[in-house]
Amino acid sequence: MLRKLALVVGATGDIGKVVAEKLSLNGYNLLLCGHVGKFSLDNICTEHREMRFDISSPKEVEETFDHIKASASQVDLVVNCAGIAEKEGMLIDRADEEIERVISVNLNGTIFVNKHAPSVLKKGGCIINISSFLGVQGCSCEAVYAASKGGIITLTKSLAKEYAPMGIRVNCISPGYINTKMNAEFSEEEKAWLVKKTPLSRMGEPVDVAEVVLFLAENSYITGENLVVSGGLLI
Repeated sequence: MLRKLALVVGATGDIGKVVAEKLSLNGYNLLLCGHVGKFSLDNICTEHREMRFDISSPKEVEETFDHIKASASQVDLVVNCAGIAEKEGMLIDRADEEIERVISVNLNGTIFVNKHAPSVLKKGGCIINISSFLGVQGCSCEAVYAASKGGIITLTKSLAKEYAPMGIRVNCISPGYINTKMNAEFSEEEKAWLVKKTPLSRMGEPVDVAEVVLFLAENSYITGENLVVSGGLLI
């Protein structure tokens, strides 16, 4: 039986790493993309190839997808996990360069990946974008991050309509507070407060997101959806 092929963008991050491992253990070979950090994947047991590009660079994204096409690799799944956070603070105090960087990586980068993904996807393939529950409800003092993530959700819904005639599904996952390095800056008191707000009384783990990626990848009748993985935080 031929193994499927998944392209995981942002595979050096905590969520991207676990997504790659989950896919590998469930029948996927992997193309891994990252910009910073190491591809330290402990449980990879299949073929995988590592590439690097700056997701905020339209030229580098296009060149990477051209390289994949030239290698005659048809992809079943594209997962975009790449993203950066912003430091807490009011918008009026933000440096313009910080605003531009968050939007360039989180929103523009996702747009570039989604633009080129159909060029390598098989008919019946799937794109999964990672947003955030803050993109659903907004957040004081993280307005730019929330805006960038909200844009990913509406991008997903729009492209689900555009790409359906090509036989390509597009879905989105919005995690809540997940136990990653991005959230490590919270104090113990802040973490306890977040857990108290969450009906399931715990922070999420990257594997909680990875399992939803696998579900969306394998269900051929779901498109245009944003699944919130937050332990009930948005109830």
